[in-house]
Amino acid sequence: MSLSPAAQKVLRAVAATFVTDGAADLGDRVGHKIASLPRPADRAELDRLLRLLDVAAINLLLSGVPRSFTRMSPDERERCLRGWATSHLLQRRKAFQALKRLTTVTHYTTPGVARAIGYPGPLSPAPNTPKPIRPLAISTDATLHCDVVVIGSGAGGGVVAAELTAAGKDVIVLEKGGYCNEADFTHQEGEALETMYDAGGLLATGDLGLVVLQGSTLGGGTVINYTTSFHTPDSVRREWAREHRLPHFDSAEFTSALDAVARRLGVNTDHAKPSGRDQVLIRGLAQLRWHHGLLPRDVRGCSQDDSCGYCGMGCRRGAKQSTLITYLQDAAAQGARIVVGCDVRRVIIEGGVASGIEARVAGGAHALRVRAKTVVVAAGAVHSPALLLRSGVTLPALGQHLALHPATAVFADMDEDVRPWTGTVQAHYSDQFADLDAGYGFKFETAPLHPSLQALAAPWESAAGHRDRMARLAKTALVGILLRDRFGGRVRVDRDGVAVIDYRLSRYDRAHLRRVLEAAGAREIWAPLARTVTYRPGSKGARAEWLQRVDAAGWGPNELLLVTFHQMASCHMGASARTSVVDAEHQVWGIRGLYVVDASTFPSASGVNPMLTVMAIAHRAAGVIATH
Repeated sequence: MSLSPAAQKVLRAVAATFVTDGAADLGDRVGHKIASLPRPADRAELDRLLRLLDVAAINLLLSGVPRSFTRMSPDERERCLRGWATSHLLQRRKAFQALKRLTTVTHYTTPGVARAIGYPGPLSPAPNTPKPIRPLAISTDATLHCDVVVIGSGAGGGVVAAELTAAGKDVIVLEKGGYCNEADFTHQEGEALETMYDAGGLLATGDLGLVVLQGSTLGGGTVINYTTSFHTPDSVRREWAREHRLPHFDSAEFTSALDAVARRLGVNTDHAKPSGRDQVLIRGLAQLRWHHGLLPRDVRGCSQDDSCGYCGMGCRRGAKQSTLITYLQDAAAQGARIVVGCDVRRVIIEGGVASGIEARVAGGAHALRVRAKTVVVAAGAVHSPALLLRSGVTLPALGQHLALHPATAVFADMDEDVRPWTGTVQAHYSDQFADLDAGYGFKFETAPLHPSLQALAAPWESAAGHRDRMARLAKTALVGILLRDRFGGRVRVDRDGVAVIDYRLSRYDRAHLRRVLEAAGAREIWAPLARTVTYRPGSKGARAEWLQRVDAAGWGPNELLLVTFHQMASCHMGASARTSVVDAEHQVWGIRGLYVVDASTFPSASGVNPMLTVMAIAHRAAGVIATH
């Protein structure tokens, strides 16, 4: 659904207010992104809000400016938008963030634009690397038959597919995204978001309070993640075994599964050369005498140079051991069939038995039905519960207990060049505050900072102020705060069957989200709030006074930027159909032949980057499924 002409007219004026030096067609390009949002309800809501913004009486009431937006002066437009940014009304803050994010990210990910702020963009052309996997082409309505159909190709689906194919099963893998390999990794941010991230990088919770970044490409999140490969913490394994009555998590069997997938991926700490970001983190942690350690990574022959910071857009060297170049190639070499661009709409359940799936392919042009003896759902913690809900599964816990590892960061303007988009994607971490209360707390990690993330994080109070913050990107450092959340949200589906994420950070979890960069020599520290709240280290009481102002600015939805890279626990495993979705053998309660094998089956948040845990679960699940 495209925006109405009236809404598009207002959007052009809004875009020109957010980014005064933007191209003339910026508003039209933002309109195109709105038209591609996955939920019709979200597109309709933005259309309605834009049209309301051009009603003089509403602006007088809400912003004190008695004019339609398109008739306001530039100063009045900025004042109007600032009022929306910090409004007490959730819907106004939501509307502001939707438009600010869409506009500023679209602008700064336009090829060439970010060079003006010192960001070089791609360092070289993509290599001419052949594609070793040949997906099955579906050019008409079709029905396929197999032993096992696997929905999803990431950490869960890729491992299951390879292990079951090796066990002699006829396997079909269905992937919603496309097939990109090294030759397609242009390292243009906008293109990477559109082609390899779910919803083009625009996925968020229903209130936009959390940005949800996850892969949607062959290989799933393993293609665009930061290579961090922690084993499941022993304390979490014991918790899952005892509190959730799942003893296999604390067994030698699960340890063996973790070790097996770590070997296949070549997980090591030899590729942990600190980037400029890591060096700032290490200086701060060392001066405070806080814990820090080397991150284990699933890489082989990683150069750890400037190009490595681009791996969130795909690793051109093939050093990152994603399922794309490991398990999926194993599966394809042994005869597994792979279909990309496949949107699975429903699992076919007949008499309490799963017997296949129904999907649309080629952008919805063709219907695909796969008849199978076993259905393995590995679409991730957002789409796996949505698929089961669309398929008529009615378990009480389905979609509940969603954990997201909410992440934010403290940013600092440094005197030296940090060039935060370069170097090893993640090399060091700190567990100093990982156990603040019974295993709940947060990790410190860094992450590459490209213009899109800086545009999301930088407060917008005026176009000039936001542009000035963007111009300091090269000297910006960040410490990421990754929270193990105790009280989660849920996934539901709307009337169109599209997944909706409901999540609100609890008071308990919010209390764990408040601390480093002062000791590392930061000139000025700021947080990704809706309003500018900074402080300069050194003066007595500066930090305490800054935290008071942060508290005053708010921790609610769209007051502080929260991002999630890890989605878990929405189809969680347990000992009872009353309180969980799958049993200890990964099978959906009451439905024979239907399994879930991804992070949605975690009994609770893992507290660490979840990829290796997902793969170990999938390795074990494949052994169970192969014997059924």
